[in-house]
Amino acid sequence: MEHEGQLAFDFEEFEREEARARLHEWAGAPLHFTTDYYPPAMLDEAFAHWRFLNGDFGSFGRSHMWHRSISGGTVEFGEHRAESFTADLRPEPGAEGPGDLLTMVVCEPCEWHSPAGSENEAVEAWHDHAVPGWRELPVVPRQVRVRSETGLTKVALRWIEQRYPAHMQVPGAPIITERAQYGTRHVAGYSPWGGYDLSATALERPARTQPGRSIRREAAWFESAQPAASAARRGRVLGD
Repeated sequence: MEHEGQLAFDFEEFEREEARARLHEWAGAPLHFTTDYYPPAMLDEAFAHWRFLNGDFGSFGRSHMWHRSISGGTVEFGEHRAESFTADLRPEPGAEGPGDLLTMVVCEPCEWHSPAGSENEAVEAWHDHAVPGWRELPVVPRQVRVRSETGLTKVALRWIEQRYPAHMQVPGAPIITERAQYGTRHVAGYSPWGGYDLSATALERPARTQPGRSIRREAAWFESAQPAASAARRGRVLGD
């Protein structure tokens, strides 16, 4: 059994070496951070290929590539579809970099994607793109308990059904709820129709970067630095 396991390991390593030698032939999404549009399937394929070449351990931080958001998911509204991706640009100790965990929402049917930014910024950008009029929706007050341990409450459903327009009571439509001071996250799949439960607190108090910093400017800086960094990493991997 050990012999068979060693053969399998050797074969996999041979495949990796061959793939590394043919990196110049890679025609998919970049194997590094990018701000360009790529369909979700291409982003998935590129990240899987990077992990095949370099290993799974620490792949989010080491690759800085877009990968599926753990907290996002997929939401569909009409002909639109929101798929969330995250890129970890936080640098290793002693290295330079923007130092942010970025989110991007991709709407493949439209070949559209949000600018790289915070999770809330990406979610709001997609709603601006796909759900006209969402910002005018009534805010469900905190006095109305929206969810219990078993899901949406009957009181909340009745409140929403009586006040939300009919065209906003369809699959993928959002709701806006009043939150406590720190309840600022937009949550996918928490509306009665599988859309987002958007935080009114966050909408009234937009997230701000640290003084003097611009997430989008830093993302652009990081992307411009990636090709050279990727080449250096490939050189180390290949022993050039």
